[in-house]
Amino acid sequence: MNQDPTQPIEPFIKELLNSLDLSNEKFNNVESYATELGSALKPNCNVIINGEPIVSKLEFQKKWLMTPLTFHQITNFDCHLIPGLNSYVININGKVKFDESGRNRLGESGDLIVSQQPKKNMSSWFGFFLSLVIDQPGMNKEIVDNFDYRINYKPHDTIISI
Repeated sequence: MNQDPTQPIEPFIKELLNSLDLSNEKFNNVESYATELGSALKPNCNVIINGEPIVSKLEFQKKWLMTPLTFHQITNFDCHLIPGLNSYVININGKVKFDESGRNRLGESGDLIVSQQPKKNMSSWFGFFLSLVIDQPGMNKEIVDNFDYRINYKPHDTIISI
């Protein structure tokens, strides 16, 4: 019986979104944290965030580190194998919460007095759409050729500006 070629896609998507949600608290230094963030992206990956192209994976990682912490959930995804290329086109819809405490992923803030135990104040759910073109999972760690991330719903009660 033939196996579904898209079967390894869901675990890959979850791992990719988990890498976007990481906080620096789990790492010894900023460099190890930054390299884990979006580690599945190829160095020359086309990255687009809300319609703005980003030059490289490294630039994306630097910008993402300056954003608030996130928590992503997948609501659905659609995956299609491109015959003959061993590549997939994946469209993901989901929801994401942002930390509204005023801190970025590195724990930095503009506060003059910093509390030892920063509190996370998560926003209401935003909607997001992520479009990917990837190589076949399992062949290599860096498999994402195209990464197009867009916020498609912004709740009215948030202080986050995207």
